[in-house]
Amino acid sequence: MGDPRVSVIIPTYQHRDYILRTLSSVFEQTLGDVEIIVVNDGSTDDTASVLSPLVATRRITYIEQNNQGQSRARNTGLSQAKGEYIAFLDDDDLWPANKLASQVAFLDANPSVGMVGGTFRVIDEHDAPGRAGPFYPAISFETLFTANPFHSPGQTLIRASLLKEIGGLDPRIWGADDWDLWFRIAKHSTIVMRDEIALYYRVHAHNASRQTARLLRACCDTIEVHLHTLDKRTRNALRRDSQRTIYAGLGCHLVSAARDEVRRGRLISALRTIRGVLPLGRGILFDDNVRRAFLRDVVQG
Repeated sequence: MGDPRVSVIIPTYQHRDYILRTLSSVFEQTLGDVEIIVVNDGSTDDTASVLSPLVATRRITYIEQNNQGQSRARNTGLSQAKGEYIAFLDDDDLWPANKLASQVAFLDANPSVGMVGGTFRVIDEHDAPGRAGPFYPAISFETLFTANPFHSPGQTLIRASLLKEIGGLDPRIWGADDWDLWFRIAKHSTIVMRDEIALYYRVHAHNASRQTARLLRACCDTIEVHLHTLDKRTRNALRRDSQRTIYAGLGCHLVSAARDEVRRGRLISALRTIRGVLPLGRGILFDDNVRRAFLRDVVQG
């Protein structure tokens, strides 16, 4: 037998209640030529026991490592992958049944495209559907400063040769490692987003993205890494645009949380929370849009 068309890489940590449902959505794919690599990133629950029947029947390739974070777990899977294409999937999300077949067909037909993605729809703990995510018809290195078009790597399919050429994900970046990856891919190849659901993104109390202040800093740091490659005028304009986006997506939630803590009389806690917006200080001080939004959110309610 030859190598599989797709290697599916699933890092897992403390999600024994979701991982089997996630794997079922991979087993149900209409594309059959797939290898599934699950990387247990040091879970202390019984994830290993839950997965052991699938390991025994060789339905999945199973790797255990000490807890090193999601990006390193993804890179561990990438180092073992044999597929022509790479698909990442988080251990609590789901795919529609045609996700891989549709995206493989697109990349087969468009050899100049290095990565293809689709939109997402939110689901809750019980798989009930919620809002749909946005569609971005044009993606380039420059447009990535105004928005991260992919809420999760699970929306995408990437050529393995391209991923290995640029070195996979950067484990030094927490939470925004996927956004950083899109920047690096955009420097080497074309990224296309198609207007079709490619992921059901689960929202629950333990989502990593709820660590808002840490994620905000990581996003700001990621933006600065890639701004330095541009001329000063372009750099300033795109920094402004990115800070507006980061404030709207993350900063406003920190301000709201701090305001709630003030109402509860938790002034020290409120100060700690509001400090989370400090990486956006340049925008708050010098950009009218960010400053107005910040002041509005501070006094609101």
